[in-house]
Amino acid sequence: MRNIKLIGMIAGIAVLIAGLLLPVPDGLSVSARNAGLVAILMAIWWITEAIPVYATAFLPMALFPLLEILPAGETAINYGHDFVLMMISGFFLAKAIEAQNLHKRIALVLIKTLGTSRPIILLSMMLATAFLSMWIANVTAALLMLPIGMALITKEEASSGERSHFGTALMLGIAYSASVGGTATLIGSPTNMIFSGVLAKMFPEAPSISFFAWFKIGFTLVVIFLPIVWFYLAKLFKVNGSIPGSKEIMDLELKSLGSMSTGEIRVLTIFIFTSLGWIFRENIVIDTFTIPGWSNMLGLQEYVHDSTVGMFAAMLLFMVSAGNDKRILEWKAAVQIPWGVGVIVGGGYAMASSFKVTGLADWVGLQMAFISGYPTFLILLFVVGAILIFTEMNSNTATANIFLPVLASLAVAGNINPLLLMIPATFACSFVFIMPAGTGPNTVVFGSNRITIQEMARAGTGLKIISLVILPFVLYLLIELMMGIDRSIPAWAIMN
Repeated sequence: MRNIKLIGMIAGIAVLIAGLLLPVPDGLSVSARNAGLVAILMAIWWITEAIPVYATAFLPMALFPLLEILPAGETAINYGHDFVLMMISGFFLAKAIEAQNLHKRIALVLIKTLGTSRPIILLSMMLATAFLSMWIANVTAALLMLPIGMALITKEEASSGERSHFGTALMLGIAYSASVGGTATLIGSPTNMIFSGVLAKMFPEAPSISFFAWFKIGFTLVVIFLPIVWFYLAKLFKVNGSIPGSKEIMDLELKSLGSMSTGEIRVLTIFIFTSLGWIFRENIVIDTFTIPGWSNMLGLQEYVHDSTVGMFAAMLLFMVSAGNDKRILEWKAAVQIPWGVGVIVGGGYAMASSFKVTGLADWVGLQMAFISGYPTFLILLFVVGAILIFTEMNSNTATANIFLPVLASLAVAGNINPLLLMIPATFACSFVFIMPAGTGPNTVVFGSNRITIQEMARAGTGLKIISLVILPFVLYLLIELMMGIDRSIPAWAIMN
């Protein structure tokens, strides 16, 4: 592993230096050439993890000004983008839910309600994880559900006296449902936020994808795909029967929590307030009927963003008492959020901005103009397939940062609506099932020592094939039906 990192570091630097010494390709400006070289350097370092992936995301700050790609100030703005701040506010909310122990109560109530047979326990754990992952980072959801899953597995193994396939299925169910569930909302996965930022950077005139607009597609996809994952895992690992004493475990865990504390009630209230604020920020149009958004009613639609809602909620978390001498969220707990994820997203935005400003995106698009002769669905199938394969070898956030700007340019060159390629690619980035390093939830459950790489690869390969068959069809239909998007290139993409 150390050799791969060293080779990656040297190879990345060598590519950068060699590219700077070679002649500039025809039709490409020097600044655009340099932007492309920095993007390649970042891709190599992200893939090989030559240095920490979070540190790699700072390369634009170091190299863009020196290579005359973007001024330092314009580069730095990307790291404080609206969507970065929205993500950070989501992390604050997740940490507050964890600090007040609300996540455990939600999971236990759901599991107890659904039943205690092994297949139902697997389903209920996946539903609870997916629900949490819709509102908090998918890796955080996996971390929060892991102790509950481990308690169930320990009880199972104590009863049977041997390692069971149920434990393997449960661990994989937590990981996969966290990844799939995170696609439902903009804040559920960093890749969703990367998409929103890249779209805004590449196409300033494009209408922003609101929280609710994304939710319509994402939640529908979760409803379709999560039962497929559950059924697949249950059949693959022959999950059946009941765990002796599983009902007692749930009852004991719930009893130990007692009645809802003041802190739980208040953080739940803020969570509901935040969710409604995100969903109803903009007008919701259903045929001829319009549900007015609160920003429209207040005349603030040009001023507020989903990050406004998130940060307002974050302020409440720090202000409101938990019913004791502490606030719902103390800064000592808040500093533990994964700040590095925001840095990765910001680095991706900086890369996308350089593609746009230097003209590199246009040049890449011209080189790919030949795709216009292919059917849209065939292009979509190729894009989703490529992302599904590549994201197993690379982190899903890095995959989104690398591919989304290129796909935006490719779509314009082929006279295709960029959203038809960018949205499916974003979802595909989260469907990581084979390798532990592909996404955070996989890494979390692999660290439990309850599954092996071989078991994850065996289960993940089948799901990957299923994804390749189902995702393009489902997403193509959902994007057309729920967002009214067709193949024709919109005016905002041409104006760009």
